[in-house]
Amino acid sequence: MNINNNISSKDIGGIKINSKFKIHQRDSLVYLTIPNFDSSGLVKHCFTTRRGGASEGIYNSLNTSLIKDDIRENVIKNLDTVCSAIGIDYRKLVLSDQVHGDEVRVVTEADIGKGITRESDIKKVDALITNVPGVPLITFYADCVPVFILDPVNKAVGLAHSGWKGTTLKIAAKTIRKMSDTFGTKPEDCLVGIGPSIEMKCFEIKEDAAQIFRNSFADWELFMQRKDEEHYTADLWQAILLTLKEIGVQEKNITISGLCTCCNEELFFSHRRDKGRTGSLSAIIELK
Repeated sequence: MNINNNISSKDIGGIKINSKFKIHQRDSLVYLTIPNFDSSGLVKHCFTTRRGGASEGIYNSLNTSLIKDDIRENVIKNLDTVCSAIGIDYRKLVLSDQVHGDEVRVVTEADIGKGITRESDIKKVDALITNVPGVPLITFYADCVPVFILDPVNKAVGLAHSGWKGTTLKIAAKTIRKMSDTFGTKPEDCLVGIGPSIEMKCFEIKEDAAQIFRNSFADWELFMQRKDEEHYTADLWQAILLTLKEIGVQEKNITISGLCTCCNEELFFSHRRDKGRTGSLSAIIELK
């Protein structure tokens, strides 16, 4: 397990929340940050919750996805609210176009605003990286795993959307390798945050998915267990941790939030819990 043992605790609506991410509350807005990213002084970043927005109904209240059947004006207001809280101009956001693949896109100043204020050519991309200050990246979640990456030496950042398919494709490792090829990043220098997402006890899979995990990981028994004759449970956090350590990321530099999106209905949207009728959470990061 992650050896970063610092726990942030906060009472949210009468419910005590504990996490290795830092929990922030500004009026009704609640968001999380990664402590060693904060202390680096190099980035503005957060992972959103569902609290503090303008959306209604199944999107109540901080839905951040423009491709949901939500009122666009409300989503824009939500993005503005959370980005303003961390000092980012939401109009500059560069949006991903996630397909549960392993494509990594290098983002430059020329991409500012793609997907939010202008048309985007960023298609079928599940990870974004940049070394340009002032270019904010955003990826979207509702149970899949957000992986934040910071190279404090070469001053570069990345976000990887690692659902179960992306995890079997080892997208987090591929994102760091792309940063290595593009920016000279060394895995041992990287700080990584594994954000709120579905935890093992809530993530049940059938034999077909289990076989894909077995094909991808020789040590799959470290994070996957048989539940009954037809089902397994899988710990995506541990699978990603193994993937990162395998390429040289130091475990002491990896922070796992420990928060389950499926269990914590008061804080998070969850595709599985809500049977697809739900909003989207976001990972956001920008180099200063």
